[in-house]
Amino acid sequence: METQKIFEMFKERALEDKKKYTEEYYNIVKEVEKSPAKYKGEPVEFLYQPMFIGEEEIRKFEILAKQLMGILKKVINRYLVNEEFRKYFNFSPLLERLILKDFGYHVQVPMARFDIFYHYKKEGFQFCELNADGSSGMLEQRELARIIGKSSLIKSFKEDLRLESFELFNSWANVILENYRLFSGGNEKPQVAIVDWLDGEPPSEFIEFQRVFENAGMKTVIVDPRQLKYKGSKLYHNEFRIDCVYRRAVTVDIIERADEAKELIDAYLEGNVCVVGPFRSQIIHNKIIFSILHDCDATAFLSAEDREFIERHIPHTVVLDGENDKLIDSAIANKNFFVLKPMDKYASKDVCIGKDYSDAEWAKRVKEAAGNNYLIQELCSIPTQPMAIVSSKEVEFKEMNYIIGLFLYNEELQGVYTRVGSQNLIGSVVECYTVPCYLVKERNTSKKSVSV
Repeated sequence: METQKIFEMFKERALEDKKKYTEEYYNIVKEVEKSPAKYKGEPVEFLYQPMFIGEEEIRKFEILAKQLMGILKKVINRYLVNEEFRKYFNFSPLLERLILKDFGYHVQVPMARFDIFYHYKKEGFQFCELNADGSSGMLEQRELARIIGKSSLIKSFKEDLRLESFELFNSWANVILENYRLFSGGNEKPQVAIVDWLDGEPPSEFIEFQRVFENAGMKTVIVDPRQLKYKGSKLYHNEFRIDCVYRRAVTVDIIERADEAKELIDAYLEGNVCVVGPFRSQIIHNKIIFSILHDCDATAFLSAEDREFIERHIPHTVVLDGENDKLIDSAIANKNFFVLKPMDKYASKDVCIGKDYSDAEWAKRVKEAAGNNYLIQELCSIPTQPMAIVSSKEVEFKEMNYIIGLFLYNEELQGVYTRVGSQNLIGSVVECYTVPCYLVKERNTSKKSVSV
């Protein structure tokens, strides 16, 4: 069955009994409030509207993720061996040292979330962003899929279809263990620290990873980089010896606060702690990677096939050079076709979409951004889907923009995460909802998923 037809079936069934749908929605709200699906301590904003991923889609996602990862690994390898190529990235001396350090196992990017705009109806896609540093969203996906999977509307699909959610926790524990054993050369289970800057209670996602790691036999603490001590060639939190770090603290913050993260940095550079989430991933995480991929001189080592993939699926991107008046004028004159993005911020901070601004406001933002580590990027075609919105105890379907995140564990597709919104910018800085993703299979067929 075509995936688009499943969306249509969901809409038909939801509208058949609006009263029942809205009652279930408010019950789901209560369940989500009681669940660990939190963002900054508050229940995650969601829709009672699944994102259906067909087997054909998942195969496409696997292929495109593999193709892009192959290109990115060529870029990483060139960075490691070619000093001239490194200059395109303009990383600080400290960051360059961290990137060049051999981190003790062979996987360059243990975790990533590649965000894509995928159009079901015309089956086209473009990559919006590559998140390879502190990727998140796994707990939201799991909990929403679990809770909404118990609804009568979702259960009604199970007569003809198999709906499966994506397993994102035990599989990550396996990645931690696999990479640590390559690092250590032994079979022992490590003591793990989940490391990020903490203000108050740790995020619920960290607590869940801690639980899963400990169930897998790995003692685990959640710790702020400022609480680490490096002594006797070992990294510690109080008296807890840390063999392996699951790094959630993003690179830009560690570099900016290097004096506060000195113990972690020293242990890493001396090769005395395994860090899953090595600093090398910054090569592809920094948004300048899109500009470099489109620079044919910089990436002359890529094949014709690689170049075709980039032209088709990576939005054209250039550094907004403050000295390039022609580029600045073009960006200002064609605001409806461009996006302004800072090179290394996260959660959509300071991203500006031209069509959302008046001519004067856009011109002001472009001029302020020029020469200040910003990129100007071609605006992607943003896909839409009719989605269920409950307001004043009424349900209606509205066209919503959406973006699909592909979780890669040890460079292979492990799961899918989707956010939707009514605005052109889809992110936590604006109105944004998470929706559960389900892999849809025909009943007569027997991925990295679990039944719901």
